[in-house]
Amino acid sequence: MRILLLRTWITNIGNGFIDKGARATVERAFPNAEIIETSGHGNMAAARRTKGLLPNLFSSRDEARYGRLYKDNNDSPIHGVTNIAELVDVDLAIFPGCILYEHALEKYYKVFKKLNESNVPVILLGAGGGDYSKDTQRYVRQFIDEVEPIGLITRDSDAYECYKDDIPFTYDGIDNAFFIDEWYDPPSANTDYDVATFDKIEAKVQSPRQLIHADHFPVEQPYGDIWQKLKKMKKQWGLFQQDNYFLSDTLEDYLFLYANTRVTHSDRIHACIPTLVYGNRAQFWFETPRAALFDKVLSEDITESPVSLDSSVISRVKQEQVNALQKASKEMK
Repeated sequence: MRILLLRTWITNIGNGFIDKGARATVERAFPNAEIIETSGHGNMAAARRTKGLLPNLFSSRDEARYGRLYKDNNDSPIHGVTNIAELVDVDLAIFPGCILYEHALEKYYKVFKKLNESNVPVILLGAGGGDYSKDTQRYVRQFIDEVEPIGLITRDSDAYECYKDDIPFTYDGIDNAFFIDEWYDPPSANTDYDVATFDKIEAKVQSPRQLIHADHFPVEQPYGDIWQKLKKMKKQWGLFQQDNYFLSDTLEDYLFLYANTRVTHSDRIHACIPTLVYGNRAQFWFETPRAALFDKVLSEDITESPVSLDSSVISRVKQEQVNALQKASKEMK
């Protein structure tokens, strides 16, 4: 069996952890399958190109409401982008991550249309949304009606409750990044340290050890607006003035940090998840509905103090996710 793994875009390091964690899940579920990874980076770049360096005048929800997944807009920049996903023959397509809202779905519409024409079934794996408002749910259900995915394995219970009745097979699962330790086993560090990864807020973290300040936005977003560029420049200028500022263009370097830290403090969910799965402690410092994905695997509140994973719990729920993916594939005709 040939499986297409549809990645989104790595301008945020956490997206890479989702992609590679998804690959590890697929490899466990289908050990004999050929996995073809393709990126949606071109789709995202094309969508942003029309904005150029000017500030965004409309939210992506406005674009989605009027663009209807770019269905009828052949002049859309996304329409002209070629994706590897459209150039290969596969038996199954898997789309992982925080994709259940217009920011991701609109950019992949052309690819999904081609998959539909080729009768390739689609499974949404470790899926969640940026929010679960009525507008977002309406948009996602429009996508479901048009693309007709055969399976949905969510990363949090909110997504499951929203869409459990809309797709033939659904499962209340976990985030793909909980599998990242099966993709990469980092070497040991020669010193003790803690990590502070903050991209959204400023937090005063106290540590008895060396404190490494990591940045999860190492890659410039293509065609971003000038205000976002200036904001990023200001943030990085401040970080460069600190000791132990960390920036890299490889997932493995970040995973080394999180596998060897004693504690990670972060406003990034996907700085906390790898820290936890490698057996270390993490504290999450940001209020967002996406944090609900921790509820499945933690008995303590990760926003109150540093916590750790119960290895027996995470081992069990990961195997259950693998089993669910196998069951979802049986919906293939």
